[in-house]
Amino acid sequence: MSIASVLEAYIGAVITNKIKTKMLKIIIIIFLIIVGIKFLLKPIFKWQHSQLFLTFWQQNLAAVISGTVIGIISGIFGVAGGEFRIPVLIYLFGMDIKLAGTASLLVSIPTVATGFLKHHHLNHFDKQYALVVMLMSVGSLIGSYLGAKTVYFLHKEILEILLGSILILATVRMWTKP
Repeated sequence: MSIASVLEAYIGAVITNKIKTKMLKIIIIIFLIIVGIKFLLKPIFKWQHSQLFLTFWQQNLAAVISGTVIGIISGIFGVAGGEFRIPVLIYLFGMDIKLAGTASLLVSIPTVATGFLKHHHLNHFDKQYALVVMLMSVGSLIGSYLGAKTVYFLHKEILEILLGSILILATVRMWTKP
């Protein structure tokens, strides 16, 4: 998944100015709303997700395909892709939410780095904001560390409700962003 995401984050960054994103944005919004609602309602209705039982080769192919799609989205929209990757890891590969979050972070590192480097190369980054970005990076490092320490104490239903809420809020922001 990581290898495909890195390659496609690069391609997504390259094609950012070449494709109309309106249709892609609508598809993503629909996906995020459905998944967000499902995560919000799952603990309430005690829904269980059914794991797909894939062979070794099917699982690897699914990882490459999902990594490719998420990488393209990451490159186009400049996101890490966790909002897509975590649901895929849970619903397609049967991972627990805590494991899916950890795995998503691991995949995000090279994906984000590749997308950023290509966007930087294409002059999509204004250096006047470098200090703000660096300070946010420090805050993100601290927050990530504290979040990783905290997740141990949170029940998975709380994490699912939080993730569902974040997905819906991100979708609202994506919809209202000009």
